[in-house]
This record gives sequence, C-alpha cells and structure tokens, in this order.
Amino acid sequence: MAKRTNGNGRRPVRARGRKAGIPAVRRGNARGSLIIIGGHEEKEGDAIILRAVAERSQGGKLVVATLASEEPEAMFKDYLRAFSALGVKKIEHLDVSSREAILRDPPLELLDGATVVFFTGGGQLRITTQFGGTELCERIQEFYREGGTIAGTSAGASVMSDTMLVSGEGDVSHRVGSNLLMAPGLGYIKDVIIDQHFAERGRIGRLLGAVAQNPRLLGIGLDENTAIIVEQEKRFQVLGVGAAYVVDGREMTCTNLTEEDKEDDRTASIFNVKLHLLSQGDTFDLLTREPTPHPADSVECARR
Repeated sequence: MAKRTNGNGRRPVRARGRKAGIPAVRRGNARGSLIIIGGHEEKEGDAIILRAVAERSQGGKLVVATLASEEPEAMFKDYLRAFSALGVKKIEHLDVSSREAILRDPPLELLDGATVVFFTGGGQLRITTQFGGTELCERIQEFYREGGTIAGTSAGASVMSDTMLVSGEGDVSHRVGSNLLMAPGLGYIKDVIIDQHFAERGRIGRLLGAVAQNPRLLGIGLDENTAIIVEQEKRFQVLGVGAAYVVDGREMTCTNLTEEDKEDDRTASIFNVKLHLLSQGDTFDLLTREPTPHPADSVECARR
C-alpha cells in the first residue's frame, strides 16, 4: 500500500489554522440576491421559503423557469398556485422546447418588469445545456448583477455555482475510485459548490469528495425545505426547518484521492477539513468563511 503523503512526496504537516495567512476569498460585484433551496420546500401553509421568494417580487413580475423539468406545464401550475396564494400578482412561465428554439427566438420580453427569476427542480444539465451561453442567459446574468433576485430549488439550486455537482453516490462514504460528475454551472456565485436534498439522501460523503478534489471550492449542502439567502455574494442567512452544511477544505493537509490504487475501492481519507452546521437565522460570511449564530425566531419576526 502506498504511503500517504500530501501530494508532493512529503508527509503531511500539522495544520496551523487560519493564522497561516490564507487570504479572504474575493467575490464578484453582483448587487442582486440568491435564494438557494435544498428542494421539497413547503408550497402550502407557512411556506416560509416561497414566502421569502414572493416578498422579493415587490409588486413586480416573478418568472418561473421550468427548464430543468421533464413536465414543465405541471411544474409551472404547482408554482403558479403556490405563489398566487402568497399574493404574487404577476407570474409568467419560462420554458423552451429546445436550445435551437431559444437561440432562434429568445423570450427576452419575459424579463421586462421582472424582479425575481425562479428555477425549478429537475435535472441541472437540462438547464445548462439548453440555456447556458444564450442571449437570454446573459440577460439574466445582467438582471442579477443589477440587483434582481434569482431563486432555485433542487437542480435549480445546483446550477447557481460556477462548478455544479451533477451526480455521484450518496448515502455512503466517498471512495477513492468513485466518479463524481461535475460540470460548469451558471456562475451566479463563485468558488462554491452546492448539493441539495442533503441529509435526506446522505450526501455528506460526496460533498466532501467534491471539495477534496479542489479545496478552493466551499461546499454547501442544503437539507430539504431549507434555503440560504445570499446577498451580493458576500454573506448568507439560513431559512427553513433543516440545516445548511458548510465544508471548508482550504486548510486540508492530506488526501489519498490521487495516491491509492483506484482498483482497491478504498474509502477516501481527507484530513483537516472544517465543517460548520448552520440552522435558521445563522449567517455565514463568504469573504472570511466564518459563521455567526442568530436566534431562529429573529428571521420569523423580521418577516412579519
């Protein structure tokens, strides 16, 4: 069996913490907000997450994008019902039959008067392959940079980052030979990788594996009916009944992902990774990668 090293032939050294001089992460200059949802959010009753999305519409238009769904009409009807019950008056549907159609006749008029664009769940590659690099995609990027709100649930959450996690084994420890499929996302939030349905599908192993492959990325795992609200790419606050898991691997000292025989199907070793577990009300600074506790009811009081 190969000796475990830090990747340069040397034995790993003991970590010395943030005092080692790791700089704060640089962020973009977007003025908008992101509401990133772990899936299966409540659509009736309190519906605290969709209510937060509805509040951002501020009397403007809310565009529901069902690009990820194989049943876009049924998906749109579900959200039309939910957002109408929350008081949103102007709701429009963004769906395209093919990439060719969106290139030939991009529905740019849907963005006129829009204040929120909401990406539903389904398959994240359906969003990026049909939509990425088109004029409409660029216009929505501009909409976000200028202060608009983009929300997404499940697959619509994963596409928010510049690198998205598409597939990989959940509910087991990450293996050296495991295949994690990652692909370019829409890039609304940089240096982050997002996973959803997190605790419900046991995805901590695959998120750790993704972060270990490139510790520059901050891993964020979101439970169902749980969201983070990201303001200007600088900080986020947790909303909902579950947890937001934050995996910070910048001070990772050692992993065997590249040094073991992949045919052995060994469990991955990853040393000195920092894990934060945040619940409703807690905030996280994306620049310094530091969490701050807040009472859960402070969020509910602020929304009354």
